[in-house]
Amino acid sequence: MKKAYLAELIFNTPLAIHGSKLEIILNVLQAHLNIAEIGAMEDDELPASLNAAKSGPAFQDVGHGVAVLPIYGSLTHRTRGLDAMSGIQSYKQLSADFHAMVNDGSVRHIVLDLNTPGGSVNGLFDLADEISSARGIKPISAIVDESAYSAGYAIASAADEIIVPRMGGVGSIGVIAAHVDRSAMLANSGIKVTPIYAGARKADGLPDSPLTDEALSRLQAEVDRAYELFVETVAKNRGMTAAAVRATEADTYRGDDAIRIGLADKVMTAKDALRDIIARNVNTQPQGKAGGRVQRAAQAMQIIGAQQNPSGSPRGV
Repeated sequence: MKKAYLAELIFNTPLAIHGSKLEIILNVLQAHLNIAEIGAMEDDELPASLNAAKSGPAFQDVGHGVAVLPIYGSLTHRTRGLDAMSGIQSYKQLSADFHAMVNDGSVRHIVLDLNTPGGSVNGLFDLADEISSARGIKPISAIVDESAYSAGYAIASAADEIIVPRMGGVGSIGVIAAHVDRSAMLANSGIKVTPIYAGARKADGLPDSPLTDEALSRLQAEVDRAYELFVETVAKNRGMTAAAVRATEADTYRGDDAIRIGLADKVMTAKDALRDIIARNVNTQPQGKAGGRVQRAAQAMQIIGAQQNPSGSPRGV
């Protein structure tokens, strides 16, 4: 599988992703990238089946007006067909699915089922604001199973409540960027790349030469700008001060510690959390509609626990 598009998503751009996940991605890319693969991947290089747009909402009706939206794996603004083979989800598709849930009259309680290390900042805060703005229209619960780090936490923070299991992880409220410098490797291989360009900033961030002080300063400014927006988003959504959010220093928290720091509201297993949410809605179920959904509600107890862990998110950290 070509890695050029993944490199485009990762390098020289601010990311809201857990550090250990970024390390895994960088190790994979380092093993595969070469000079012939640098550049954007064209859509026609992908199998036709992966170029096809997803059709229909991805949320699951689990009965009694409760619907679950899975948010798994690494997150980006657009996937360009890579989600099916790379465990990547797009904010664009999540936004469409969430919008469908808000406007579906049969959905009365929205559950965000999260297991993600985070991802891109592009499109992230628009999605978080969209979810936050729906508060008061329908209850929104975020169930962390087992992690909602960085961009994943920004999304979770937009819900009315955040529920984590005892070892569930949240936080990593920070922004990071990476630049790859291959100049020494190329020099050792007898290869010299000479960029020819117009516009002083056009060659900033090229992997074939060291990052200049000015380019580093500009990239740091982009990281700082995204971080401030991240802090403001979490502070607003969680009713915290910006200082309290910054004080986490992008650390991660589990179970009771997440509640103590203000980043979560309840400690429950994912299955118990979903069972509790369904129970809240049983008494409000319209007459004549409960029968066919009782069985689905019982089956819903297995939905979250049975999901795989495509994100590769860290455990025991």
